[in-house]
Parts: sequence; structure tokens; C-alpha cells
Amino acid sequence: MKILISFIFLFLIISCSDKKAEKGISEFDKVLVIENVAVLDFLVSDFENDFLKRQYPNLDTENAYRQFLIELRDEKTENWKSISEKSRNKFKTSDLRLEMYEFPDSVWIIENSDFDKIESDSLEYIKHPVPYIKSRYKYTNPDGTIEYSYTRGNSSELTPNSNFDSIINLELNRPNFNYAGKYLQALSSIKDKCKFHKEFYEQKNRAGFLFPESTARVMLEYDVDLNDKLNKKIIVLELIY
Repeated sequence: MKILISFIFLFLIISCSDKKAEKGISEFDKVLVIENVAVLDFLVSDFENDFLKRQYPNLDTENAYRQFLIELRDEKTENWKSISEKSRNKFKTSDLRLEMYEFPDSVWIIENSDFDKIESDSLEYIKHPVPYIKSRYKYTNPDGTIEYSYTRGNSSELTPNSNFDSIINLELNRPNFNYAGKYLQALSSIKDKCKFHKEFYEQKNRAGFLFPESTARVMLEYDVDLNDKLNKKIIVLELIY
């Protein structure tokens, strides 16, 4: 009987601990999912312990973040040191990158719009008499079905002597903001935390890419808490990667 009581007591302790741990996880992290959060935590830690300490050796972490934002806002970044290659490679090979950005799975050079076609799931395009870039984006729905969307790009860089293979490769690696990714969903989950987060989410949802200088300026104007883990994560993702 004593053994049974001890087991029940131990189970209750573990259950309570699990609930406390779960409660301590921010809504942002829950939406982003644990694997992506682990990568992001690494990027933040490396940014603080490598870049900020090398760039501002005489400042504590909070004031180093603030000085970073000030210099970015004022576009005084010519003497900045580089982010560690380890962090850049970590981000580049992570799923977190794909939750923030999307890349085409196929790219073509279309000679002119007479050689193009309107896909059943795409909008009608403007007629072009000159070569242009066409990109396809692939999406996997929760039920496993596949959907595609298409974009048609600027033709100003295309000439008969252009290196089409190089242009296609460049386009395949050109990021677009991922409006369907977990990063924007995570920002949506915390948009009511304060006025800054609400405005920031609305701008991201509207424009996708934001100018880093403008983001830094707004964060300083709102005097965001630079000891807040969530704000640190936004700074690193938005202003570095």
C-alpha cells in the first residue's frame, strides 16, 4: 500500500512539473515547434556570445542589443563584424529557414508569352513579347495533397547572350517570404502581447519583407524590452537572417 501511495505521489509531482514546463513555453515557441525553437535558441545564443561580445566588448547584453539597433537604424554598419559561419550554416540547413522563406521548386525562361500557358490554379498573366522568368512554388497540404502557384518575373536582365543556367540557379535560391509558414503563424499568436507586436505582425502579414533599418527604428521607438526572449528572437531572425 505504501508503495502504491509513493507511486501516486511521484506521478503527481511529475505531472505538475510537466504542466509547469508547458506553461513556461511561450505561445510563439509552441507554434514554431520544438525543432525550430532549438535552432532559434542556438542562433540567439551565438549572436549574443559571439557577435555582440566581439562587436561591443564593453557593454552588457541588453545595452549591446540596444547599440546594435541604434547603429542599424542610423545605417552605421560599415565596421560590423560578421556573424559566425557556424550559425549561418545552421540556419541555412534548418527547417526554420523554410518556415520563414519559400523557394521555387522549378524555374523556366519563357521566350515570350505565346509559349506560356495559364495553369488551372493560377491567375491570368500580362502578355510579354520578350523573354521572362517563370517560377513554380510547391505546397503540401496537411492532407498530403499538392498545390502549386506561379510567378512571372522581370525580363530586364534577359538578353539573347544571357547565361540562362546561371539566371535559373539564382532564381531557385532567391527567397520569398513564406506567408503560409509557421514563423508568421507564431507572430500571429503573440500579436496581442503589446502594441509593438501587433504593429509588427500586421506589417509582416501585409508586406512580408521589411527593411531592417525600419524595424530597428520602430523597436527603439517602442522601447521594447531587450531582456525579453521573444524580442531577442525577433531581432535575430528579422535583422540577421
